[in-house]
Amino acid sequence: MPTFAKLARVAAFPVAMLLCLGPTGAFGQTQSSGSTPAIGAAAPPAVAQPTPAAQPAAAVTDAASATPPAAYPPPPAANYPAPNYPPPGYYPPPGYYPPPGYYPGAAYYPPAPVGLPPGHHEHDGLYIRLSAGLGYLHASASFAGQTETISGAGLGMNFAIGAAVAPNLIVFGEIAATSAESPTFDRDGVQQTSYSTSVDLVGFGPGLAYYLEPLNLYLSGAAQLARVTTNDNSGNGSGGTDLTDFGFGMSFLVGKEWWVSSNWGLGAACMLHFASMNLKNSDGRMTATGVSVLFSSTYN
Repeated sequence: MPTFAKLARVAAFPVAMLLCLGPTGAFGQTQSSGSTPAIGAAAPPAVAQPTPAAQPAAAVTDAASATPPAAYPPPPAANYPAPNYPPPGYYPPPGYYPPPGYYPGAAYYPPAPVGLPPGHHEHDGLYIRLSAGLGYLHASASFAGQTETISGAGLGMNFAIGAAVAPNLIVFGEIAATSAESPTFDRDGVQQTSYSTSVDLVGFGPGLAYYLEPLNLYLSGAAQLARVTTNDNSGNGSGGTDLTDFGFGMSFLVGKEWWVSSNWGLGAACMLHFASMNLKNSDGRMTATGVSVLFSSTYN
């Protein structure tokens, strides 16, 4: 029995070796090739496979133009937004937009300049001038070989209305007056003051005015029918009395104005008022001269 067991172990060794070598060993190669190689001979070289470069050009072109299977996802470039369209992340938050009332409200833009009205600071069209201030009147009458003078301070007034006939040239009609309140009568060196009486030189007639620009300085002159009257201010109801008939008179003004709007101007002027007339109900003649400092308001 021990002898048979030993022989079995010795015979099992070659069988185990053959099972371990399998088809890759010399035994496997002999079965695949059909010939028995020599013991210890080298294995035959492997057959070389063609490289991709060696494939025909037509096969390469067909492979490049082949459409990928539909299951493949589109390339990443297909998910890009349209050109020149900012990504949503670049839009400002809604809170930064101006309220609807301000877009495109006028507050974001300066008001459009308004054109100057026609005739702005120009002497054209309708002309109205009202002047009033302080004056001084001196009148002298000669009759029956005697001379009497009347003098005193009072009011000066000039009102003119007309229109421009050329740039800066005005044609108008005016009423002018210079008065002496509580005048002093002087007859042959005897003076007497009448506190309840006023003496007025009043005249009216056509005139011309011309403005010197850009100083807005004007010269004005008018020819008048004028006379001298006296008024009782005592309240006894005696009214006024004409001392002279109508005679020839003149008024001259030199003034300066400053524009306060497109057509209104305020200014100051000096007026010289002169007249020569026959005495009323007497063979005599009176001359009167008045000087006034006036403040004026003019529309033109």
